[in-house]
Amino acid sequence: MVNKFGRDSELYIKAKMDSGLTCLEDYYFTAPFKIAKPFFDEKKGIMNMIVMSASAGIMEGDCYRIRLELGAGARLALHGQSYTRIHRMPEGRASQVNRFNLAAGAFLDYAQQPTIPYAGSSFQSFSECHLESGSAFLYSEIIACGRVKRGERFAFREYRNCNKVYYQGDLIFLDRQALLPGCRDLEGIGCFEGYTHQATLAFFYDNFHDQLLERLFHILAQTSDIEFGLTKTNRFGLIVRILGSSADHLDNTLAALKQECYK
Repeated sequence: MVNKFGRDSELYIKAKMDSGLTCLEDYYFTAPFKIAKPFFDEKKGIMNMIVMSASAGIMEGDCYRIRLELGAGARLALHGQSYTRIHRMPEGRASQVNRFNLAAGAFLDYAQQPTIPYAGSSFQSFSECHLESGSAFLYSEIIACGRVKRGERFAFREYRNCNKVYYQGDLIFLDRQALLPGCRDLEGIGCFEGYTHQATLAFFYDNFHDQLLERLFHILAQTSDIEFGLTKTNRFGLIVRILGSSADHLDNTLAALKQECYK
């Protein structure tokens, strides 16, 4: 594979707590990444940052690397600017590697915009989040089956992701997903079952209470036109998977769930 930019595309953000507010300590990015000026949510006490891209989407050979370091007590929400489009790839693939380090008491909300894999595309994503005592990690994503209105339902070659969460050096969560339309009927039972979109939300915090599970279940049970599963992980976390037929509907559902996690 040949990276169209000639090298890996990198984004590095380092944040710290200063006088009770989260602020940027250092940052660095290469094409096509850009970041907008941070803005603050005083109610939540969090710094928001939007990651932009000068590219029309992810192309064959692209390799994206994102690294975040949050100091003790820092609170950051990292958002995507627009839908992620993974373009057709005649032979190769593209990839993304994320590494997040959260010091004691830090909080990260990593909120990706929905991903649309085009026909013939191949994409792999690997993420690691390292937590310390009192830190929390909130992760959400939505993936579509393709450009449905163009007749591209599960026409991509592969979509793989692997998420790992560590707590004080111990691996506490591992999630691997491989969507391979050429090897399995993704429309069938045990997969998308006729739906076109899948949403995932994961939350890890060493002091969260089981009442949160009940509140999330209540929201999901009252939401129409979805199928969902809600699971408590072995240590310090929960994961939600939702099937639906609209990115906007799933995005609104995730927003309601995240609001409970913020509490």
